[in-house]
Amino acid sequence: MSSRGKVIAAVAVLTVIGIIATVVAFGATRPAAEVDTVSVEVRDLAVTVTASGRIESSVRADVFPPTAGVLAEVRVTDGQRVTRGTVLAVMDTGPLEIAVAQAEASLAQAESGLASVDDQAPTSAEVAAARAATDAAWAAYRSAQAAASAVANQAPSQADIDAAAAATRAAETAYDQASAAYDSLKALYETMPTPENLVNLNAAELAREQANAAYLGAQATERQLRSLDLSSQQSAANASVDQAHAAYLGAKAQQDKLENLDLSPQRRAARAAVEQAREALALANDNVANAELVAPIDGVVLFNALSTPSSDGTAPKAAIDVGVAPQAAPFTIVQLDAVRFTAEVDEVDVDLVEEGMHATVRLDAFAGRSFETTVSEIRPAATLTPTGGTVFPVYLGLSGRDANVLLGMKGDVTIEVSRVEGVTTVPIEALFDEAGEIFVYVVEDNRLVRTRVEVGTLTETAVEILSGVSEGDEVALSSATEFEDGMTVRVR
Repeated sequence: MSSRGKVIAAVAVLTVIGIIATVVAFGATRPAAEVDTVSVEVRDLAVTVTASGRIESSVRADVFPPTAGVLAEVRVTDGQRVTRGTVLAVMDTGPLEIAVAQAEASLAQAESGLASVDDQAPTSAEVAAARAATDAAWAAYRSAQAAASAVANQAPSQADIDAAAAATRAAETAYDQASAAYDSLKALYETMPTPENLVNLNAAELAREQANAAYLGAQATERQLRSLDLSSQQSAANASVDQAHAAYLGAKAQQDKLENLDLSPQRRAARAAVEQAREALALANDNVANAELVAPIDGVVLFNALSTPSSDGTAPKAAIDVGVAPQAAPFTIVQLDAVRFTAEVDEVDVDLVEEGMHATVRLDAFAGRSFETTVSEIRPAATLTPTGGTVFPVYLGLSGRDANVLLGMKGDVTIEVSRVEGVTTVPIEALFDEAGEIFVYVVEDNRLVRTRVEVGTLTETAVEILSGVSEGDEVALSSATEFEDGMTVRVR
């Protein structure tokens, strides 16, 4: 290297040394950053779930109208204290009484329909008369057949004539019996002109007419046998056979119809209609009886979308002549001395919460004050928040007399879901994470020492330290200052 090069190199070295000296001098004069520190401590660590909510009454009863209608009179004001049995309002009973009259008419119509079905059922007298008519028709038919056979033999024998005479007498006897039965039923009907007796009389009249026809047929047969004009007798005998057979078939068909008539399906349907009409009438009568809406419990009455503003500053009154329906309660009775805090716990946290867990409620109306309580109930049905989140109502009991807690007050609850005892902890603000490495800054001789740690249970305010620091170590809390390993600091 030439002399000129050596000089240049020496100048460069001096320049670098000067720069380093300047930097060192500036660093020595720069003030140390102020930091907040805490001591690593061993304590119990509580894992909590927080949620917002509001005060509601734990004892409440909605008052529903028995049916749709109109409130004709309201006897209480919004916020009025009432006792059980107090009449809150009275419905207009006019439409309800009309409904009762309509239900009564429907019941009478249904009962009439059932009676009509019962009237169609044949009586024992009708069945007996039909059987007698069938027997008489059969006898006439057999007699006509016998007569026709006798004519077919060209000449009636004495036995044939005797048989015809016997058939005539039998037919006459059957006719006399049918006539006697008719006369008896006619006398009964004249004494008791009921629909049932009229039906029986008509049946007896039919049986008498058929028996008479059989009797006349038997007489004709007998005369034919005694007549010498066999051709005309044969023709008449054959006609009598046809007529007697037709009469027998008609009588047998009528008998089968009466004996096999099944009205059970119609009767079941008619009885069901009667029962339904009776239930409708009972419901209509209940609606009239329950037209007065009464308080089911002691408490304070609240109007549900019924109240109108009061110009004189008194409690609002409910508007009358407003329509109500059994699906919506116009009144609610609440007990203010039995209230609860209803928390909206997020769906990701509700599985951690159990009944009986200790909790702390803080209300916006009472800054700096907390209410110790426990979880009393977890509702299994979720609700949606205005922002579309899914939450589950969790109930926590409170005393309504305590600090004048009122319905609708909002606040937050912290529920302790688990507890880890005797663990090393630091505040969550002392924890740092960089490229997957978790560490803290331990303060030693006013310098930050970056120390890697292993964490365990994590809460919203503190974290369990499994390794890396020990009880009593001072660690820095995060701030606006960017920390570096070895940085000189001053504890605030």
